[in-house]
Amino acid sequence: MSQLDKNIAENLKRIRKSRNMSLDMLAERTGVSKSMLGQIERGESNPTVATIAKIVDGIKVSFEDLIYQKAEPVVIIDNEKLPVYKAQDGAYQIRAIFPYDRHRSFEVYEAKIEPGEDCDRVVKDEGGCEYIMVVQGVLTLETEEGTYEVAANHAVRLDALKRHSYHNRATQRLILNIFVSYEALMH
Repeated sequence: MSQLDKNIAENLKRIRKSRNMSLDMLAERTGVSKSMLGQIERGESNPTVATIAKIVDGIKVSFEDLIYQKAEPVVIIDNEKLPVYKAQDGAYQIRAIFPYDRHRSFEVYEAKIEPGEDCDRVVKDEGGCEYIMVVQGVLTLETEEGTYEVAANHAVRLDALKRHSYHNRATQRLILNIFVSYEALMH
């Protein structure tokens, strides 16, 4: 079963039950047979766009409410289980803690840069603002406007589209939390 079929199955069942509807009632409202609705809810059927349209029209929900995975009220992220992008030479590693998601206007990364090493900007092609919090070490930030030293427990904000790079000139590992906001792009 594809993720889309799974989302439709879970959402249809959740919506139907939240409205205290039986499959018979749902079939009557949507014009889709009870057996087909049961197959969809069990993930045994790959509904056509026409069938999905009948369902959303019949129960008065948006197409997105039916096809997208429902957001959990609380999500705990285990950083150790997240994929890590590592430079081939081991100079740095970047972990996307909250990667791109169409429902939010930001991303969050953790960057670890080894002593004496460099890393180009994390976000390459998108606009917005980058907020960098230095967790450990001292960041040497090179931008079009100049070079800045940012110590642990300090933060800096900059235009994510402008050329910039991160440098670790110290003797200990540099750890950064990078928050990229796309708010300006959404308005």
